[in-house]
Amino acid sequence: MNLLDKLSFGSSAWVLTALVFSVTPVHAQGDDDQITVTGTPIEESTIALQKCIDEGCPPEQDIALSIAHAENQFIAGQYKNSEATLSRSIRRNRQFKASVPVPLSNLYRSSGVIAEHLGEANDYRRATLNVRDVLKDTLGKNDRRVLLADAEVGDSRAKLGFPDEAQRKYENVEKRALELGHTRVASFARLRQAMVRNAEWNASKNSVSALRRLEDALSQLINEPLEDSEDFVLVARVMKARVDRELGRPGATDAIIESFRAMGGTDMPTLLFQEPFARVSRGGFPIKPGLGIFQSNDVERDTTLALNKPRFVDVGFWIRKDGTTEEAEILRSQGPEGWHDAVISNIASRRYAPLSVDATSPGIFQVERYTMTARFAAHTTGTRIRRREPGFRIEKLDLTPENTEELISTEG
Repeated sequence: MNLLDKLSFGSSAWVLTALVFSVTPVHAQGDDDQITVTGTPIEESTIALQKCIDEGCPPEQDIALSIAHAENQFIAGQYKNSEATLSRSIRRNRQFKASVPVPLSNLYRSSGVIAEHLGEANDYRRATLNVRDVLKDTLGKNDRRVLLADAEVGDSRAKLGFPDEAQRKYENVEKRALELGHTRVASFARLRQAMVRNAEWNASKNSVSALRRLEDALSQLINEPLEDSEDFVLVARVMKARVDRELGRPGATDAIIESFRAMGGTDMPTLLFQEPFARVSRGGFPIKPGLGIFQSNDVERDTTLALNKPRFVDVGFWIRKDGTTEEAEILRSQGPEGWHDAVISNIASRRYAPLSVDATSPGIFQVERYTMTARFAAHTTGTRIRRREPGFRIEKLDLTPENTEELISTEG
């Protein structure tokens, strides 16, 4: 997972610990693009979790096995079963909040990720609040993990369409973090504010004031860095290069690529830019460029039953030493395929920072899950049948095991 993916409002901070299949990035010698495939079969995770429940295992073990099994179910395309596994574990273990606050918060966080992919906006919102409240009630409001969870609440407000609320939340987190001496958390909150400004500018590219607010936010991160925040400065520089590129400022992207090359490259994929999703049509669902959102005029496709079976695609691709991508291919898919070419084209357009791998290495192999979903409408009239909003969304999740570490760990 690249730095901006970890920080984007559309990403999912869910650490995948057990996969139906795991594709390990290879730094192999020679020209053969070897891929090592490992994994825990879903049957084994089923048995392990049931055995734990039958024997009354400790709550921390129950939670770990529940998340592992839910992840297996999710990757197998069993989204509703995954949701049920997590919900049952929450009911079994929420009474142990005082003794296992961090594992329980991770359980709620995982539940929120599934809710996002199912289009359950209210469940996602509640799960994010539960993450924060569990930690706050047990660790105290000044713990850095509580501040980070509060920033997650801001993420949920931004993603659900309330950027002003998100901005206020990030500002409050930054203020409290500075007062408590948590400089990395403060930098994290500053970067989130810059991302709100970036979204604001993207929505109105002709707005001089929006551009000025964005550039001011990035300038603060780059020119006035807080202690131990070098990686946030890096992300801000990448964001600024993207802005410069869109404004047609010559040399912006080349300059940052050269700076990475001079550093010897990066150990992890760091996305510098990509083209927006191209406009395509799939049975009445054109993709709006850059938004990852489908629009539908077919009301029947927006009912609950129409999307009960998840629509997803798993894509594998190589990131070469020079940061270009090659050999993007569909590894597995479910549902209509007309939107898959847009995903492949988007990946092909990407440019990552040069990698610090041996010259004979094929690079790093990435696996990403894209899910086409739609949120349930807040209110429906004339029927008791739940209906989804007409805008279809693409949720992305990095399935590459080595890339699932968080930019800021919430464990300690």
